[in-house]
Amino acid sequence: MQKILLLFTCFLLFSCSEKKALVIPDSVLSKQKMAEVLLDIHLLESTITVNNTNPDKGSKNNPTPNFDVLKKNNISKKQYDESFTFYSQHPELLTELYDIILNELSKMQAQVVNKK
Repeated sequence: MQKILLLFTCFLLFSCSEKKALVIPDSVLSKQKMAEVLLDIHLLESTITVNNTNPDKGSKNNPTPNFDVLKKNNISKKQYDESFTFYSQHPELLTELYDIILNELSKMQAQVVNKK
């Protein structure tokens, strides 16, 4: 019985300890930079989807955009892959990234609405 109580006490002590701050490795893009890259990727994917599903948008006058998101953001494929893997393995950080992305999309939407 004492062993069970000791194990339970140890479990409680370790489960109540503070979580250590997660350090983002130098080889991984910062949250802000990764959010910018993911935003560009999602916007490009959306544009391609709209152009492929709407025949009027896919005309010669409005071709599907063709630009390299990685080149635009001055990062390598290796940096992107390492960063994507890291953030995918840390859901709490990935959530923070998408909070940044949603905030930026809201700003873009407000700009469009204000122009009308």
